[in-house]
Amino acid sequence: MNIESADVIRLIEQFLKEHNLHSTLEALQTETGISLNTVDNTVSFKDDIVKGNWDAVLASVEQAHVPQAKRIDLYEQIITELADLHDISPARALLRQTEPMELMRSAQPDRYLRLEQLLSRTSFDSARSPQHTARNESRRLKIAEQLLAEVCTAPASRLLTLLGHSIKWQQLQGILSPNVPYDLFFGRAQMIAPAEDKAPCKLLTTIKFPKKQCPNSLAFSPDGAYLATGSADGFIELWNPTTGKIADELKYQADGALMMMEDAVTALAFSDNGEMICSGAKDGKLKVWRSKTGSCAKRFPAAHSQGVTCLAFSRDHSQILSGGHDNVLRIHGLKSAKMLKELRGHSASVTSAIFSEDMANIISTSDDGSVRIWDTSTSDCIHTVVPDSEKHGLSAPATHSALAIPGSPSEFVVCTKSPSIYILAMDGSVRKSITVDKKSCNEFLTAAVTPHGKHILAVSDMSILHCIDITSGNVDIVSNKIPNNDVIGIACHPVLNIAAFFSNDRRVPIWTA
Repeated sequence: MNIESADVIRLIEQFLKEHNLHSTLEALQTETGISLNTVDNTVSFKDDIVKGNWDAVLASVEQAHVPQAKRIDLYEQIITELADLHDISPARALLRQTEPMELMRSAQPDRYLRLEQLLSRTSFDSARSPQHTARNESRRLKIAEQLLAEVCTAPASRLLTLLGHSIKWQQLQGILSPNVPYDLFFGRAQMIAPAEDKAPCKLLTTIKFPKKQCPNSLAFSPDGAYLATGSADGFIELWNPTTGKIADELKYQADGALMMMEDAVTALAFSDNGEMICSGAKDGKLKVWRSKTGSCAKRFPAAHSQGVTCLAFSRDHSQILSGGHDNVLRIHGLKSAKMLKELRGHSASVTSAIFSEDMANIISTSDDGSVRIWDTSTSDCIHTVVPDSEKHGLSAPATHSALAIPGSPSEFVVCTKSPSIYILAMDGSVRKSITVDKKSCNEFLTAAVTPHGKHILAVSDMSILHCIDITSGNVDIVSNKIPNNDVIGIACHPVLNIAAFFSNDRRVPIWTA
């Protein structure tokens, strides 16, 4: 299909008209010789002529390319009616100061002179006969028919609508990432400038779940375009994290064909390229989904004998690491859809697990109070650390939230169900111990690391968010309390200073700095 340049110019002219850029519109029409020739509504335009709403009629005609002969007829009718109403000043202004009347004076002097004489009368007949009224109505109808033959109507905002459809199509084709700012002029996605790490401290939006539903897990996509939630009724949904609205540009979500597990979704993870989502459920099953289509790519019906607690993709997206309430970690192959390796050693539920940046190691935490560092290739546990053993002895509190530190591949963060957080090295040594005041924390429930690895965001059992500087160990307490009681989890946006929280109260508050 060929696109005519005249059509493009008319789209621009409509945009100028709708945004009251009349001087620019007139200049464009003059320079190109292409006129818009549209009115907002032909029915209203005709009605204005028939009722004599001449201000509205003239405003529409001035922006359309109407032959001068028809413009002259229109102006003559208006001047005649103004004379009948004894409204001489505006009638003289139209007669002597408008282009159509100047043309009449040059081409049809006798006709012009009759109008001058009409306006020069010193007396007028105030009683208009029915025949005179009918004659005026007949002239108006004739003028309406003439002008309607010259103009048409078009849907509003055509330029913006077509551009929006184009972007939508590119999003559906996977050419553009939804919810990522797009530079329309340069034809490319705007790069989100990474902000300096700051603690989220105020509410941005809230995702609200229906009654009898509540979120059990969440994860941001690697580009930050989506926030995925897994609910107690098994549904997995993708949301716009800045608006809190469902991402209905994904056709399967708009159609209600949601990704779904047979039991509560207890863990979620995106692949590094954002193309896949892995979900783990309370019944021990895993499924891998295509995020663009919502279709299920792989199933692992017996990944764990009890509920899945944590998930992570390998860097090359070929493997999935999972941990569960059966105290075991497993590595699953995406191509084979089979378990490849099993890592045993924890004596209680695995609470979190991650791959090291170079994929050489796996770090896991557990309700047994230990942190284990595993060799990925051999599945051997090479280091076991109990961070709180010196304080608590054999009754060390559970460990959770093993977190990679961006820019620091040799270290990682671990939380405990106590007021303490630890930074450990891959050799199992404790690099730093940070303990907060019990006035704000009896124990930490969940934690995340900010996008640039500057801070740890940790939520206490008092619903207080602590911002801990990884380098100095300084602790700042965010003044606003998280509205949810007993926060279960937190996730940080991969680029922006945005964090999402969830608990069992059907809400996911999303905070920003």
